[in-house]
Amino acid sequence: MPLSGDRYQWLRAPVRRPEANPLRPVALATMLVAAAELVARVDRYGERYPSPAAAAMALTERAAIDAG
Repeated sequence: MPLSGDRYQWLRAPVRRPEANPLRPVALATMLVAAAELVARVDRYGERYPSPAAAAMALTERAAIDAG
């Protein structure tokens, strides 16, 4: 609804209000749960898979133990 003295105008005014869909909140909740799980997996990534530098150090230590 335009206000008096408003200098902005619609290029194309909305025709109708979006219909209420009961599945929208369910879809949003599902996406938020999936995003939270993804963030938790990223946080645990370093525990399961060491960094390349740590893996190289472990290989050199193992080679030193095997050699000596």
